[in-house]
Amino acid sequence: MTNQKMPEEELKREIREYLNERKVLVLCTCSNNIPRATPMDFYAEKDSFNIYIGPAPGRKIDNMKENPNISIGIYTPVSEGKIQGMQITASGRGNLVFLKEGDAEFDKAQKIVRGKRKLLLKIIPEKIELLDYDFAKKGYSRLQTLDL
Repeated sequence: MTNQKMPEEELKREIREYLNERKVLVLCTCSNNIPRATPMDFYAEKDSFNIYIGPAPGRKIDNMKENPNISIGIYTPVSEGKIQGMQITASGRGNLVFLKEGDAEFDKAQKIVRGKRKLLLKIIPEKIELLDYDFAKKGYSRLQTLDL
């Protein structure tokens, strides 16, 4: 096993491809030391690594308002015969942007997300970790990290 880091541009291509091929994430929030993991559909912005979701009112939104540190998991089902997964970290209110009709960015975000939504959440990642056992075949570490 190697610790070899993938060149940044190659890693960005791998991350973009991974995001484009998947549609469901698990949003992890926490309140009062009680974690919550919520599966949701997501949409990735084409010219950045920003993620958009259309959260319904509920505990996850309350959790994010109380504790704006979140984690996202996106994985490849084992049935596909690969071990792959992505972890996205976003910390702080500046990385979680709630958008509603009338907000400057809402119309742009609504074009990215399928279906009309009343509330959208733009998640601006700080760190993306991509695990892919196939990276070892290229001489790279299985786990690659992109700090944004």
